[in-house]
Amino acid sequence: MKSKYIHLFFSSLCYFVTWCLSGCLFLTFCIIIIMTACEEKIDWDYSENNLKIMAVESIITNENKKHTVKLTLVRINPNQDALPVTDAIVRVSLAGNNYEFEHDPLNPGCYLSKHPFIDVIGTLVNLHIIHDGIEYSGSDNMIPVSPMLRASFRKLDNEDMYEIIHSSSVFNSNEQAMWEIFIDWSFLPEYQNIEPDSCKARLFFYDLKNIDVGQIFSPPKKPLKFPKGAQVSQSKYSLSNEHAEFRRSLLLETEWRGGMFDVSPGMVYTNIDNDAVGFFGASSVIRDSFYIE
Repeated sequence: MKSKYIHLFFSSLCYFVTWCLSGCLFLTFCIIIIMTACEEKIDWDYSENNLKIMAVESIITNENKKHTVKLTLVRINPNQDALPVTDAIVRVSLAGNNYEFEHDPLNPGCYLSKHPFIDVIGTLVNLHIIHDGIEYSGSDNMIPVSPMLRASFRKLDNEDMYEIIHSSSVFNSNEQAMWEIFIDWSFLPEYQNIEPDSCKARLFFYDLKNIDVGQIFSPPKKPLKFPKGAQVSQSKYSLSNEHAEFRRSLLLETEWRGGMFDVSPGMVYTNIDNDAVGFFGASSVIRDSFYIE
């Protein structure tokens, strides 16, 4: 009698195992069928007949120079370059003065002020654009910028190369700020036969006085390596609250995306009206230049 029950138990167990395996095989088979299903190529119809989304890029500084405003039209096809705007009327006004801009034929989409001018701290700066009968405007207020420290560098082990140190003591200030680091080693003798643009790099660092999960857990970046003797041009820009919000929202959609804790995609902040994108900024700036010794 006991052997009968044992036989029945093992028979049931074998049936259960067989049922589980067959179920797993069926599930695996279904997954394979789904993953190897036929794919149909779809050609998207990118119609740009009514596309008139203006993109504005400009920072007016406290430097006495000809300033630049870059205007392009957004393209629907993400693989195409932005379409430069070459026939707009561009004017900047501040402290009761108007400064006209003219298109630079050598740089399509870029407009240079006809005369040098300088922005003033605490003065509201206004941008006015007319294109295809549509008027666009934006404004920003320049705030002071505090002194900056030089960026720090370290020599890499077992390599005759250097890299920049992302130090909080350097890229940190009492106000919201942006650092631009341009490194050029194309002039060094050992790099004379190499494409010059491959021997240059531009880096940006920010202090936006905010805490974002996307920033804390942003995807890692490949470190930049450059040789001894490279020239470093370092600039620090002050950012108004609106300008800092634009930079933050832009970073959330670009450099900070793809990390462990992505936020939901959102709109990038802009201070340009009439459904335009981009930002018109006014920043105090200080600059420094030195060599890696």
